[in-house]
Amino acid sequence: MERIPGWWHWALVTVCIYIATLVSNRYLPDNPQMVWVYAGEYALWAATALGAIARFMPALTPYGWRPVTIFLGALLAGLEIFIGIGPATKVRVDEWMTALIGIAMVTILARFVPAASTRFWFGQEVIRRGPIARPPR
Repeated sequence: MERIPGWWHWALVTVCIYIATLVSNRYLPDNPQMVWVYAGEYALWAATALGAIARFMPALTPYGWRPVTIFLGALLAGLEIFIGIGPATKVRVDEWMTALIGIAMVTILARFVPAASTRFWFGQEVIRRGPIARPPR
């Protein structure tokens, strides 16, 4: 399958969200009470990244888009959090895990979004298949 037109719009928004996350977290002090902000930031990033990946590689289907989104999100969140300035503390691990929770929530919820929303989000109709294993008779 070819790429769906407009994939680069989604990719550009995804890159802008990541850059905004980098800049905002660079200037915010490390505060253990604000660790859940990472979940929101990376959930927003994951929502746009999932749309960009679905439009860029439609042949992967949702079974490929979700793992790619989780892998890229984990990698980018780890780079942003662990290579940042400041002392290495346990708070950084908490921040990374919280970012992963935000990414995972979006990729899990993508399975339960109505079909009209998936047509817009992924740029195509997503076929809902049954369970992978056949139920016992």
